[in-house]
Parts: sequence; C-alpha cells; structure tokens
Amino acid sequence: MSDAELAQLLAFEEAGLPAELALSDRTNVPAAHGNQNSERAIQNGQATSHPSPEGEAEWVQCACGERVHFLELDAHSDMHAQENISIDEPEMPVKDVELSTLRSSVQYPPADVSNSFSTSIPKSLRNYEQIQPSRAPPSHERRRGPSLKEIFLGNPASPKRRSAYSAVASKIGKTKRLGKSELGPYAHEQQMPHWLHKMLEEGAKVTISNRIGPDGSLVRVETIANETPNLVPVLARLSHLDRGVERAFYCSPEVRHVCKMHREGGFCGYRNIQMMVSYIQEAEATGADRFPGRLPSILRLQEMIENAWDKGINSAGRDETGGIRYTRKYIGTPEAQALLLSTDIPCEATAFTTTKEVEGFETMLCAVCEYFDDDSTKDNIDKVVITDKPPIYFQHQGHSMTIVGVEQRIDGSVNLVVFDPMFNPSSPLKKLAMANTTAFRAHDPEKLMKAHRRGEKYLEKYKQFELLRLK
Repeated sequence: MSDAELAQLLAFEEAGLPAELALSDRTNVPAAHGNQNSERAIQNGQATSHPSPEGEAEWVQCACGERVHFLELDAHSDMHAQENISIDEPEMPVKDVELSTLRSSVQYPPADVSNSFSTSIPKSLRNYEQIQPSRAPPSHERRRGPSLKEIFLGNPASPKRRSAYSAVASKIGKTKRLGKSELGPYAHEQQMPHWLHKMLEEGAKVTISNRIGPDGSLVRVETIANETPNLVPVLARLSHLDRGVERAFYCSPEVRHVCKMHREGGFCGYRNIQMMVSYIQEAEATGADRFPGRLPSILRLQEMIENAWDKGINSAGRDETGGIRYTRKYIGTPEAQALLLSTDIPCEATAFTTTKEVEGFETMLCAVCEYFDDDSTKDNIDKVVITDKPPIYFQHQGHSMTIVGVEQRIDGSVNLVVFDPMFNPSSPLKKLAMANTTAFRAHDPEKLMKAHRRGEKYLEKYKQFELLRLK
C-alpha cells in the first residue's frame, strides 16, 4: 500500500466512513454511454488514488466525483462525515429571542465583556505591550472590549503590525503556464466530457412548491437543490450557543450557500463566484443589474472570464491556463477578480505569504478580523454580530471557499466560518435555514458548526492565501 493510499484509508476511518470506500482499483470517471463498471463504482462510493505524471502532487479520487489534493484529504473525508450528522441534533423551536435575519446584531443580553477577551493566543500573535490592562467598569455598565485587530496586531504603529503587513503582496498571479499543482488534475484538458457539459447546462434540480405566507395566502417558493439561503443567521445562532466562542462576526445574511452537484468535480472557484453573486443580487449591491434572474451557470461564468481576458483584465490568466472554456481547469482569485471588474463591480484582491517574521495564515486571519470588526462595529458589545458586509472569496493551494464570518474562541484561537462549495450543509442546518428560524437550541453546537469552521490547525498547512473583497 502506498503512502497516499494508507493516508486515505486512515482519513476515512477517522471520519467514521467505511474503510472499503477508501480504496479501489476502478476509476470514478463515467463514460458518456453504458460504462456500467464506472457507474457502479460511483454508486458504491469507491475511490482511487492517481499519482500525478508531472510529479507535482498526489490526487485522490473521491466518491463525490472530485479528485482531492493530498493536503486536503483529511479535511475532505471529515467534511463528508459532517454532511450526514444526525437530523435530530437541534432541539425543537423554543420561545427565545430570534437572531434577526436582517442586517443587525444579535440581540441576546451579553455578559460583562470587560474581561471577556483571552490573551492566551498563539505566541506569534501576542503583543502585550499594546494591550493595556484596565479596571473593570461598574456592574451596571457595559462597554466594548478591545477589537480583534487590537488583540492580534496592537495599534497601527506597533512593530507586529508592520511586520505582518510586510507579508502582504499587492499583486496576484504568475506569468508562466501553470501546471497541475495550480490548475488541478485536469490542467491539460481540452474539453470536459459530454455528460458533464450537459449536466452543467441543465443545472441543479429546481422544485416549485406552495407555502402559506404570514398573511395566510399561498406563496410560490422556488427551491434549487444545491443552493441554501438563510444559512448565515443559523450559523450565527450556533456561535452564540457555543460557550467556547468569545466573539463572532458575520457577513450579510443575503449570501446563499452554493455547493457542487454530484460527480461534478472541482469547480469550487466558480461556485464561490456564484456565492458572491448571490450576495450582489439579494443585497442589490453594485452590479446587481448585470446578474438578472438565477445565478449564472458555470459555463456562463467561463464565458464571462474569457470575455474579461479579451478586454485585457488579468489577461495573463489566459497564458497561464491555456484557456478555460468548457474545461475542468481550476480557476483562482485572478479569474474571479477579472469577472467582477469586467462587470464594473469594484473589488480588491490581496495575497498573504509566510515570511521569517510571521506565518501567512496569521496575517490573513488578522486581515479578516479587521474586515469584520472595524469602525462600524466598534461600539457593539454583543457576543455575535451580523453585519451588512459582503462575504469574502478565499483561496489557498488547491481549493477556494467563501468566508462568511470569523470567531474568536475563549482559548485565544481563531476560526474562519466558511461556505465550502465542496459540501452540502448537513440536514439539520438545511432544515433550520429553509424554515428561516433561529429560535432553537442545540446540545452540541460545535458538532453542527464543524463543517463550517476552518481553524489554525487546518490553515497552518498552507503557506500562501488570497482574499478577494468587494469594495
């Protein structure tokens, strides 16, 4: 058994998945017509590993149709287990003050926060000189504790902040022809299989149903199988219920979770663009008129990126990729930025890399904390705050996600809260989101949140990160 196969077997076992699903001699790529062996392999959830001919990386074929980068294997198998957590995890709705699904903060009476921020944070983030102790205020007063950026970086003149931002690169991308380590296992593909092209054209299943509205009238509701609206308020409620969370900040609840379809493969970059577009549509932000109706399909997004290159926007991407139209080549931050700029949507891309002074993931976390906890939230003392900010496009080697929030835990660690397009929200979360309610309790909020948290243990495996933010 190779190292890759052994690691895959252990990852599946640790995630509670049957060991026999981890390894197989059969491939998981269906033929356009009548390949019963391949189709049966998909149905049985079999997977196989494929060493890269270029020697750049190991890619593992998962039953979901995705070839997963070796560094992502543990997290990938664990997230599949999270998709199937128990349906009865949240309790029945309770008579409790609900989290507003509008742009607002959580309205739960917070505890005194004068000493609520732990300074037990990683050594590289400590800056004791900049965090001045202060006396606790009288019990009848409530005041805002230090912001996340003050804890992590100190004041703007601090040496820590200067060293951190020396690790920020203003430009993203290279000029050479990229290979499998950047473009994925289909880096040299000329055209995707016909069955996949047809599936992307048709899109996810759409269901139309009638529900009773608040005034008693019937309301026509359209549900798209791979889209989940109203998930941000549910996650915010779980952050509030989690006693290990000190503070949490979330983006606008207008963003929808969008996930891959079965056997789709690695289109995570496009799915994250769709999530950004869902916010633009629902919040009626700049550029909303460029995306009427439903979310643009992956094929449409490919056309839009190619058109952006035609206009000279991040056009080096065409040389790097060799063109992406009708292929499964991975895209990244430059392509997402090119698409947005070509539709006159202002945005800013920033890269973070590891240096001798600071880890790239720490600098990136600092930037995310500053984004959510800025001057607009400086007077807010609630444990969980839902803002009106757009989500963030987030990229590291081999994968991209959408950041919808950030949590600081009592032990000083920090979690990104993400929508990962590779995975569907679990049934309990989808049920709560579709019911559009936050009046619930959960015995184990950490269990429900696990699939949406990316902590320092996950992030420290990578040396470079990219963020794309709407202005």
